[in-house]
Amino acid sequence: MWRAIVAAVWLSGAGGALAEEADPQLDAALLQCPGAAPFVEADRLREQALARRSTGFEPSEPRLRGQLLEMARLDQQARDGDWSQAMVEKMLAVDAANLAKIRQVVADHGGLPDVRAVGVDGLRAAWLLVQHADADAGLQRQVLDGLAPRLASGEVSSREFALLTDRVLVNAGKPQRYGSQLAAIGGRWQPEAMEAPEQVDQRRASIGQMPLADYLCVAAQMFPAPATDAEGRLL
Repeated sequence: MWRAIVAAVWLSGAGGALAEEADPQLDAALLQCPGAAPFVEADRLREQALARRSTGFEPSEPRLRGQLLEMARLDQQARDGDWSQAMVEKMLAVDAANLAKIRQVVADHGGLPDVRAVGVDGLRAAWLLVQHADADAGLQRQVLDGLAPRLASGEVSSREFALLTDRVLVNAGKPQRYGSQLAAIGGRWQPEAMEAPEQVDQRRASIGQMPLADYLCVAAQMFPAPATDAEGRLL
């Protein structure tokens, strides 16, 4: 089965641009998926509020912040392609290079670095790198275990919490809770196995996330699924 291995600002909040800069690709997607618009706007407002709370101080680890932003840039660049085997190999190579570095960051900080250390954009970048660290499920679980206080304080968004929760569950061979992890089946994005699928929108609503149908709509607009057969094999 060909799993979704892409992420973008609307999904991850990485790069620090969500609160301040327009995203024409996302805006175009929302024209096709209007039900998602209020949720995306709520995310933007939360990011703006966090950014305002973070003004007035310089990150205490500016060098690390710069490294995280560059690693996240390479991560996203590697996922912006034609779904060819060469693209996938490049993406895996970037992930492997980033993994060694993000392991050390997590070890040094006992989890994700905080906003005062690396800024809002640095924290978002660190989260993204962990989200894509599928070769180290233990690292992902460790970071997830420390997200609850960050969620309560607003440093980590409910979107990021849902994405990493589902990633950890899927990587452990368990049904996901929020339907965020997708697989390309028959050329369309579909959620991987979910616990109690009939209740997924209730679970998503409980953390302020858009209905699954809207999420799938935006995903299809932002990242057209690769051509696959009914078993999820690339054609």
